[in-house]
Amino acid sequence: MRLLHTSDWHLGRTLAQESLIDDQAHLLEQVFAAVVDHRVDALIISGDLFDRAVPRKDAIQLFNDFLARVYGETSAAIIAIAGNHDAPDRISFNAALQDPRRVLIRGPLRDRPSALVLKDEHGPVAFSALPFCEVFSAREAFGNTAIASPADVLAAQIAQARLHVPPGARWVISAHAFVEGGMITETERPLTQVGGIETIPAGVFDGAAYVALGHLHRAQAAGAQHIRYSGSWMGFGFDEAGETKSMTLVDLDGAGAVTVQELPLVSKRPLQILTGRLEELLAAGRIPGAASVGSLIKAVLTDEGALIDAIGQLRAVYPNVLQLERQNRLSAIGPGAAAAIVDRRDPPRVISSFLDAVRGRAPDEVEVAMIAEALADAVDEAA
Repeated sequence: MRLLHTSDWHLGRTLAQESLIDDQAHLLEQVFAAVVDHRVDALIISGDLFDRAVPRKDAIQLFNDFLARVYGETSAAIIAIAGNHDAPDRISFNAALQDPRRVLIRGPLRDRPSALVLKDEHGPVAFSALPFCEVFSAREAFGNTAIASPADVLAAQIAQARLHVPPGARWVISAHAFVEGGMITETERPLTQVGGIETIPAGVFDGAAYVALGHLHRAQAAGAQHIRYSGSWMGFGFDEAGETKSMTLVDLDGAGAVTVQELPLVSKRPLQILTGRLEELLAAGRIPGAASVGSLIKAVLTDEGALIDAIGQLRAVYPNVLQLERQNRLSAIGPGAAAAIVDRRDPPRVISSFLDAVRGRAPDEVEVAMIAEALADAVDEAA
């Protein structure tokens, strides 16, 4: 049986106030193509379908259209769970209309704890969907006040799931958790309160042929080769710049052994960090066909002196500069000196230079208008 494992889509996410919805639509096309081209039997989405509990309308529409397309145009089963970013009840909306033979989308723990069972030439394969759940909600759902950590929550879910696995069936689990040994990025939200223990031992999954994990954004095995994170499908922080994102294609044989292949995903606007002097970066971007021009960019400027409207100059060449950092800020001349070298007969430029020296970016359009209004008021008062 062939599975396609993906997770952490975070539909509706923004990066430095830049919408990523078109980038995500581009990735969904690649997921759909992989389902078709590799003749996938089951698509697994291991949580964080959306970026927030109340998703944007366009994110919901994008997700619903994709599911309808997979269901209507392929024979693949669909297994999806709520992650810690998702609102469980929203994920399970219209659960009563799901085709129990092909679809298992699980939000709250109360919904459909039974497995989705598929068959191939070797026999049955049972899919257990274990959505993320907070400790207090799990206590209520299981009637167990001893549940005190994410590990306890998942242990209770797995114990319940085992009861629904047919004898002799190979078992596939989808979960959203932080398994010991996993490598994090700067963008994962903690799964428990400050000071709590959020990691889970890999041994809790004993008996499963494959464990499709979500939550950590880097593709990796966790404790064993059959316990895997697919990773997020795109970078959500510049610490992930330059990484190749992927989906995980899993072939499950009759004995329950798996072979794994990472299918690379191509971002419409990859994350990139550009480091150098302002003039060097501008010159590089003006070269015809420069690939970085279309990227989402963090610019790290190594200039030591004051710069006039550095972000504005960069965006004239690189439209998607989202962050600006001054690497040599401590050795740069101070904000007063930076303003002093500008022609004082041009007050807007003096103010722009001062702000750029102090905070690393010149005024935006709203701030420019505010400055102009304040200067006009000052001229009127002086008159």
